[in-house]
Amino acid sequence: MIGCGLISHAHGRAAKTLASEVRFAACASRDAERAAAWGRDYGCDHAYTDYRDMLARERLDGVVIATWPADHRAHIEDCLNAGVRYILCEKALTISPEDALAIWHRSRALGAVVMEGFMYRHHPVMDKLSSLVAEGVIGAVDSINATFHMFDPESAAADAADRSWRQKQETGGGVIHDFLCYPVDAANRFAGSLPQRVSAIGFESPCYGTLNRLYGWIGYENGVVATVESSRKAVFGQRLVITGDQAELSLPQAWTIPGDGDITLSRSPGFIQRRSEVIAVPFAEPHDGRLVDFPVFRRQLANFANVIRGTALPKISLDESVVNVLTLDALARSVRQQTCIDVILPSPLVDAIRQRI
Repeated sequence: MIGCGLISHAHGRAAKTLASEVRFAACASRDAERAAAWGRDYGCDHAYTDYRDMLARERLDGVVIATWPADHRAHIEDCLNAGVRYILCEKALTISPEDALAIWHRSRALGAVVMEGFMYRHHPVMDKLSSLVAEGVIGAVDSINATFHMFDPESAAADAADRSWRQKQETGGGVIHDFLCYPVDAANRFAGSLPQRVSAIGFESPCYGTLNRLYGWIGYENGVVATVESSRKAVFGQRLVITGDQAELSLPQAWTIPGDGDITLSRSPGFIQRRSEVIAVPFAEPHDGRLVDFPVFRRQLANFANVIRGTALPKISLDESVVNVLTLDALARSVRQQTCIDVILPSPLVDAIRQRI
């Protein structure tokens, strides 16, 4: 484990419940007390204050990175340079296209696997949504709407050293790499083709200078259009809606689902008529209601362990993660330049995606 902050405990607790499958052998944090406590809590053999020492001294099957988005490229590249070939990195993968593409090229050259930690992807409700769309239950996909809001009172002073990383530009804070990455990932997944063009409006926090509101659309090569929204000035809300020419699928809480998932399938048998049914997706795994104990983290870590063993593929490919970074960057540039922006995908990346499909 690199980074022993809040989200790292979700991975640590997941490992405890998967003790026969995976174990954290070492951890690293710049805070010595935090590293030692994390190591004790999750049964590590050693705790380090410099992750590079850990990489040099330990023989690791894989590494989980739970640090700020702005640090991800350096941490991933240091892992690769130390011989680690399996990396699970918390979202967002990186905060710039240059960083994402550098990781993509380097990992391909080494035959390494870099897997982005989108835990929501591991909930069975997402597999059910995929199968319903693939089976043509809603017909041809027309549009997607995906939203992730969470209010931030911005009570911490702008110069407060202990304010959240989400309130700091230099760590990758703001909505883009914290919340908006979820709607964009889902939109890119269900659109059925590559993003082509975006447009967005956004607003900066007057207190922190971070982009804390963004409302945009994404146009895809096949004509599908996605609207994506994320605001730190709106009440908590999550939504994923996939609309086709025959029906609509909606998920009222899409990204942090603590247990079972419910999909609403809506049809229109006639003009101004609408009929809906709920499709229940059970997820009967124990949890205590806290995010760090959500079962999706166990599913994610189990998938990562099986990828290392060679018995499974990553739930989200690095190709997809890089496309997401490029899409997010285009949306941010659209806000800054106040114009539509083309999503430029390098030919080698497009070729790799088409070969995989």
